[in-house]
Amino acid sequence: MNANTVYDVFLALPPEEREKFIVLVKEQEIKTSFKLRRQKSKFTKQDAIDYLLTTVFKPKN
Repeated sequence: MNANTVYDVFLALPPEEREKFIVLVKEQEIKTSFKLRRQKSKFTKQDAIDYLLTTVFKPKN
C-alpha cells in the first residue's frame, strides 16, 4: 500500500471518520517523535570528550 492509496481511502471516508483518522495519525506521530528524541540521549558529553581525545587530539608518532 502506498500513500496515494491511503489518501484515496481517506477521501472516501465520511467527515466524522476523517477526524478520527487525523487524531490517530497525530497520536502516532507524537509517539514516534518521542521515541526518536529518547534514543538520542545515549551519547553523553563524556563520550564526546573521550572520542575527541582518542581520535582528533592523538599524538603523532
